[in-house]
Amino acid sequence: MLSETEIQKKPVLSDAPIPFRSDRIIQSFFADEENVRLYYKSKDGLIESQCELEEKFRKHFFQIRFITFLVNTIKFCTIVQLRNQQKRNTRFSLIYDQPLSEEREASTFGELLGYCQDDLLENLTTDPASFESSLQNEFLAHAFSKLSEKQRLIITLRYALGYKDNEIARILGVSAQAVGKTKKQL
Repeated sequence: MLSETEIQKKPVLSDAPIPFRSDRIIQSFFADEENVRLYYKSKDGLIESQCELEEKFRKHFFQIRFITFLVNTIKFCTIVQLRNQQKRNTRFSLIYDQPLSEEREASTFGELLGYCQDDLLENLTTDPASFESSLQNEFLAHAFSKLSEKQRLIITLRYALGYKDNEIARILGVSAQAVGKTKKQL
């Protein structure tokens, strides 16, 4: 049997076949001094040491395979996630902040929407008379002027302010069916 100093001086893989000498798994296994001691004890014929060495190597090899499995799983999940994100980005690209033209100081689509919304908010009114004056089509303005006061108020609330029938009914103190019936009479 070899002594402690002989075990430390003699490389473990020196008498191993060439493929084992270059194998990283075997090299990492024998990086632990306890495994080197077990190797020399098993080489001397101790069966318990040989069984213990085999068991330790099984655990070591399982640990490496399990870590490799986890790394590959994370890698492939990341790839799938990136592909899905790229697919979503191409399908639903954000155009809100993209410039409308290629000029340097061109306004964006979002700014254009903001300007249009400001213009709409300025033109909103609850007064049927001012709503009538804001109508640009003269035939529409003429038809609006021929409506009853109640019909004009309902049309103003519905189309100028965007209220729904049940909201208009609450404001006027009538049923939603009455509002719908009044709109259909137009």
